[in-house]
Amino acid sequence: MKFPRSVFSYLVSALICGLLVLRFIDSSGEKSTLYPNRPVQVVVPYAAGGGTDTFVRIIQKAVASKGLLPEPLVIINQPGGGGTIGSRYVKESRPDGYRILCHNEAIITSQLSGTVPFGPDDLAPIAQTGNIAPMIVVREDSRFQDLNALLAESKEKPNSLRFGADVGSLAHFMAMEIEQSSPGSAFNYITCGGGQKRFTLLLGGHLDAAIFSLSEYLAFRAANETPPHQNIRAIAVLQSNRHDAVPHVSTAMEQGVPINVSSVFYWWAPKGTPADAVDQLADMFEVAMQDPSVVEELAKISIGSGFRRGEELLDYIDKRIETLSAFAVSFPAELPNFPAWVIAIVGVFAAGIGINALLNRKVATGLSANRGERNIALTALGMLVLYIACLQWGLPYVIATTPAIFILGATIAGWDRRRLFSIGQLALLFALGSEFVFARIFTVPLP
Repeated sequence: MKFPRSVFSYLVSALICGLLVLRFIDSSGEKSTLYPNRPVQVVVPYAAGGGTDTFVRIIQKAVASKGLLPEPLVIINQPGGGGTIGSRYVKESRPDGYRILCHNEAIITSQLSGTVPFGPDDLAPIAQTGNIAPMIVVREDSRFQDLNALLAESKEKPNSLRFGADVGSLAHFMAMEIEQSSPGSAFNYITCGGGQKRFTLLLGGHLDAAIFSLSEYLAFRAANETPPHQNIRAIAVLQSNRHDAVPHVSTAMEQGVPINVSSVFYWWAPKGTPADAVDQLADMFEVAMQDPSVVEELAKISIGSGFRRGEELLDYIDKRIETLSAFAVSFPAELPNFPAWVIAIVGVFAAGIGINALLNRKVATGLSANRGERNIALTALGMLVLYIACLQWGLPYVIATTPAIFILGATIAGWDRRRLFSIGQLALLFALGSEFVFARIFTVPLP
């Protein structure tokens, strides 16, 4: 094949080389002594406006206003999969300290429930911040006045009480720990998503009880004069001490149920992140959590200002894993690898389209023209599905994007050999260029 030697071709090649140099300099770790020399991305594995997102934005504001870090913290919301999509995204990121994760103890329960094959051991812990009091909540007109009444009926009528907790979530593990305190008790777990949906299902009579954070409870609790069927009521605080925001609500331990649990926020980095970067981030969070403005803002949403790092944090994580492991869910060892099957099927489909396109390159007139247009459309559809599958599978953005654009462009060009080199150049240039613009300029996360 004779490659084109036009000025345009040389210019494109120069741009590709420049982008490759920038990309490899960025990943080489040569600038680690200047850490951080660009914005640090904080991945929040939940939607904007939720509890975790609100907490992170309070920290972000303090870091910026107090100048606790030379570069800004940039929040990236990656919701989905009960927090597992964002967690996986950080786990598979470069261990350079420029992309970290803020998550609660679902990082532990997701692994123990078999939802994902990774957990705390696959990430580098930076710090633990905040303390959230979980509560058992019922509708205002519920027959249950306390936790003992709830457990008594769940023991008398196993699996009859509808308890709002997504299987594998932290709330699910808390509920199983409550069950264990009363042998014979068994809840009927109802998957219900976030706090707003739990609240709606509870008011609608579709749940008998659910676990809410204290901040959620205070946000959803209506005025006392609200009709009972339109309001909610807490029957137990699950941590060891009553909370000042709801002093009338007794703890589970006061009711004779030996439960003392709370949810905290963890900060994680990809495994292998340099220790000096982890220490610098931990220093920043420790100072931020002591800032009076942060303490005041967190108090407004009923979050305590607890902090752990280093060996103390590792010991705490180990103890939480040991406690929660008692409720780990077992699954069959041999489950079908559904993503692999999907990618294989789509790959065969795309290959068939490509072969068909090569056999029908002549699109001059009539039926041949229609067939050529159909081949292009089918190729575009097949490549789109395959491209999305590859990104979901974890293939890097540039590696997935370049062949997708090349195959589509070559199909449109009728696989003319004289144009394949230029199409390949443009495909690589687009992939590298878009990665640079989104990831380096706009700090938008890419696979």
